[in-house]
Amino acid sequence: MENVPAQNVSEVSLEVLREILVENGMVKVDPAAIGEETALFGPDSIGLDSLDALQMAVALEKRFGVVLTDSTVARDAFQSLGVLRDWILRNRRSTPRAEG
Repeated sequence: MENVPAQNVSEVSLEVLREILVENGMVKVDPAAIGEETALFGPDSIGLDSLDALQMAVALEKRFGVVLTDSTVARDAFQSLGVLRDWILRNRRSTPRAEG
């Protein structure tokens, strides 16, 4: 098995996903209050909207190499950070794209 330097592999954790929300200006609540099961969209959620979903999809593609082009898949993946993390882990490319 090839040993890949840590800086080339983006960790997929709740903390990293919270950071992406903050970096992209999507968070309307205290990021620490966003738990694994906290709804991202809809009633009783943190209040993300469709523009936030688009920004998040672009950020996830850049960071993890995952592409969310289907609205149904995106709706399912963006239920919560826990669901999103699991979706990324299942769908990310085996070799992350180089930053450039």
